[in-house]
Amino acid sequence: MTGIDTARIAAFAHHSSLDDAPAEVVGFTRALLLDTLGALLGGLRYPAVRTLGEALRPAAAGDLPFGRLLTLGAAATWLDADSGGSFHPQGHRLPPVPTAHPAPHSLPVLLHAAASGVDDRRLLEIFLIANEIGMRFGVGTTLRPGLHPHGIHGPIAAAVATALWYDLSPAATATAIELAGAVPMAATLAVPMNGGTVRNLWTGLGAYHGAAAARRAADGVTGSPALLGELLDGLVCTDLSTVDLTAGLGTRWRLADSYLKPYACARWVHPALDAFRAAVAGVPDPVRDRGGLAAIEVDTFAFAASLSAAEVSSDLHARFSVPVSLATLALDGELAAAGFLPDRLARPEVGALAALVDLREEPAFTAALPGERPTRVTVRWRDGGTASATVRNARGNPDDPLSPAEVAAKFRRNAADVLTPATVEAVVTGVLDGAGGDTLARVAAEVIGPRCP
Repeated sequence: MTGIDTARIAAFAHHSSLDDAPAEVVGFTRALLLDTLGALLGGLRYPAVRTLGEALRPAAAGDLPFGRLLTLGAAATWLDADSGGSFHPQGHRLPPVPTAHPAPHSLPVLLHAAASGVDDRRLLEIFLIANEIGMRFGVGTTLRPGLHPHGIHGPIAAAVATALWYDLSPAATATAIELAGAVPMAATLAVPMNGGTVRNLWTGLGAYHGAAAARRAADGVTGSPALLGELLDGLVCTDLSTVDLTAGLGTRWRLADSYLKPYACARWVHPALDAFRAAVAGVPDPVRDRGGLAAIEVDTFAFAASLSAAEVSSDLHARFSVPVSLATLALDGELAAAGFLPDRLARPEVGALAALVDLREEPAFTAALPGERPTRVTVRWRDGGTASATVRNARGNPDDPLSPAEVAAKFRRNAADVLTPATVEAVVTGVLDGAGGDTLARVAAEVIGPRCP
């Protein structure tokens, strides 16, 4: 195996700028930043995240605040509403678990930087470069079966973000990459699938480990490209492609291969939600109209068919449940930050509707993986009426992207009750529309202290 050329990757980080990327890549980066920020803010609405932040408040002092980074990182993935700047596995990579998730690992660092006065343009530039590098580590490796991506590739993006913020040398940034990649979480996918909210701490720990790696590199600690290669081509990942890590750096932007999520739940659930919405289009109240719902039949691929729990143990468990996610979408017409807050998840109507879902594997749909994730939903009402729709893939992929208006609307829903209305609109204008300024510093001022350490 050829060694990982961390020096070349670091040189790209230091010699690139926002002006080097094509307009469409910058546009997607703006959307990804706004989307990831909205997911983080929505996560801060959950009682468990607030409790975590209060418990860690004493650990938030200094220029590398453990409590702050851990809380913001946990919040960033709490909703499961972020794509994270993730790559869809191709070819032989099954199960189809997206890799990388660099964005929620790097964003806590950037909010910390925003609190120190770094302006929106520089933060967007760092976000683009750090997550392009994090994304490439996801593209260039395959997760070992059963592992979850949080805390594996993401710390590298957090390290690059910190190194660029602190203006470290390229050599120190190369070392930071090596040190950040040397502490992978290696945690299992079964944990979140069964409702374990500890999954979200993996992101927070990854953000901190990445930032700490940059600080250690600045202090003269040395790394090991060879160890990084062994970890990513043997322990937590396999199939390391050093070509994918560096080929086309600065001309082929892999970050734009990512997707954005329309719904706050696991990506495997999304095709069923899209198909349900298509099936009930034109029915104003699909739950109560036409005598009320009688059944929702879902035929889908194997991995989605396994997410069959109708009774869940946590809001994360609900996000990995096709029946509960469908029930919430049917009731509310959306699935955003508020959908699985404790009082809303406990609604009797959610449980009653979830019990109506009949979830089945369709072998032909499983055979279409990983290029497609087909799902068919048939809705039956008590008056005898039926409607059915099939989708081949979930919305939000590069070939069927969310519009800027949809991204902005999702941000507004997720950020409600966290930011002031004026700041919400300023962020949409500053980040998505490119107005610039210091809107992220305004977010930091309203969040750091009142909402997290």
